[in-house]
Amino acid sequence: MRYAVLSDIHGNGEALTAVLDRLATERIDRYVCLGDTIGYGADPIACLERLQRCQAMMVAGNHELGCVGTLSLQWFNEAARAAVVWTREQLSVTDLDSLRQLPLTATEDRFTLVHAMLRHPERFEYLVDTAHAIETMAICPTLMCLTGHTHAPLFIEYDAPSRRVLRVVTDARELADVSWDDTPLQRRYLVNPGSVGQPRDGDPRASYAVIDTQRRTMSVHRMTYDVAAAQRKIRAANLPAFFADRLALGR
Repeated sequence: MRYAVLSDIHGNGEALTAVLDRLATERIDRYVCLGDTIGYGADPIACLERLQRCQAMMVAGNHELGCVGTLSLQWFNEAARAAVVWTREQLSVTDLDSLRQLPLTATEDRFTLVHAMLRHPERFEYLVDTAHAIETMAICPTLMCLTGHTHAPLFIEYDAPSRRVLRVVTDARELADVSWDDTPLQRRYLVNPGSVGQPRDGDPRASYAVIDTQRRTMSVHRMTYDVAAAQRKIRAANLPAFFADRLALGR
């Protein structure tokens, strides 16, 4: 099976279209999305519709829960709060009902999906260091935990019996082709595909991952897209200009 792993699209229709057009040229058996499909960008409805057409398996991020009122707006900073309110106003009752039904975690084959950390996923804590990674992988019931939220790609290999992290891969060249092994029964892996719509690792190109369970490989791919068009839409919608400016910086 070949899985396309997407996360943090954030209403960026241009970025998502570029990624899905590329994926359409290769064999993908299943699409999964790790949350924050909406928020910040000006195309929330189009992004949700594209994922529905792909029959993507989705979990909720903090922006989905903010839009439906499950997560207090006080959780967000001022600019993000404005984006949540604007996004909510664009969505139909049907859209909002669909978002309410999204789970915080899900299991697909050998993968556990979550937007942030696996323990207390409703808190949307950022998985930013090795201790956080160990905490998540130690309770992961499947071979791999797929997570987003940080907007930066990452691969970690963990040995559960010894509670040791065996590999941490953040370099873009290494992330382009990572092998893993499902033979050791207590081995766990954590994969963050980065952000499709608002990367924050210094590379403005859309980021996503492809996992091949037959070849036992994971690869993070970067895709150029029409950043200027996405910026124009954000400004035309009178969303905070910061959300447009940062797209060109990857920050």
